[in-house]
Amino acid sequence: MAQIVRTPSRVAHGASAALLLTLLLAGCDQRSTDPGLGTPAQFSRAISLPDLHTQLTSGPARVDVRVMPGGLIARRIEIKGADEMKRPEEIRSRVTAISASGDHGTVTLALGGLQVGFTASTTFRPDDGKGEDGGSMALADFVARVQAELAAGSHPAVKAQRSPPTQPQAPGDAAFTATQLKLDHEADHPVIKLNITADNLITNQTPPPDGWLKVLGLMIELRSDTKLREEMPDIEGEHEFEGFVQSVDATAGTVTLKSGTVIRIVAGTEIEGKEGESDEHLASLADVQAALTAGKTVKAEGEGLVTTATPLTIDAIEIEFAVEEADEVHALPPTP
Repeated sequence: MAQIVRTPSRVAHGASAALLLTLLLAGCDQRSTDPGLGTPAQFSRAISLPDLHTQLTSGPARVDVRVMPGGLIARRIEIKGADEMKRPEEIRSRVTAISASGDHGTVTLALGGLQVGFTASTTFRPDDGKGEDGGSMALADFVARVQAELAAGSHPAVKAQRSPPTQPQAPGDAAFTATQLKLDHEADHPVIKLNITADNLITNQTPPPDGWLKVLGLMIELRSDTKLREEMPDIEGEHEFEGFVQSVDATAGTVTLKSGTVIRIVAGTEIEGKEGESDEHLASLADVQAALTAGKTVKAEGEGLVTTATPLTIDAIEIEFAVEEADEVHALPPTP
């Protein structure tokens, strides 16, 4: 089967890129992701802790770690495909403090008190629902915005990214200097996407917990209910998407973003769940529709496989829906 290449989100606006993508798609068998055919799309499979150890012993790998809010307990860990190791490493978390001196500074995260550095070379972005096509902010404006939200009692959050180092970072090394910092109001579910080795995995001979994943100096617990998964080897070329939801078709299982992108919820799609009464995440298309009907603004973000170039249509591998708080929406620039 022809592989779906990873493309930037602006592919739908480039005629030549769209033509190339269309030609690639023409040779693909889409049966595994077509909900109408009744065959569940298997994007990943469950693995055990020994399986995880075996995978890491065979060589470095990119892991996607979802951490339960308020602590250092892994809710889910997924080993990604080899192509993911070249993509930016990422941390998402609420912010507890930010400071700057001249052209550099640090953001302190709720995630284990981790500190993310930034410099004059860091790109700063608002949470405008436009992904990589969104606007940018000056360092001073970004710092002032976060400080103002903290002072007002809000809970600002960021998505910090950096280019992956040549070799995976040592487990006890907490250094992380962001090449991009983006406001991310859905980051109440902390995430770490990092390249690791077997040195990062520590098993416990006297559980609980079953073990720990030591990354960036943090000891993240692996418990009996931590979901361990491995991405299927034929899943390549994931396309990240982000945007505000325009409409929902629950019967067809689709979500249309204001940009015109269509996201298909297929049998294998994982929808980020709701954790706690204060969690603004929506766990189903019915919940998304109810929020839109109530006049709320809903943001969708995730990754999937492109199936059609025009309109850009994506089968979601994983997706999260979250209601934007009123003060967050008012702070955003208009969305075309």
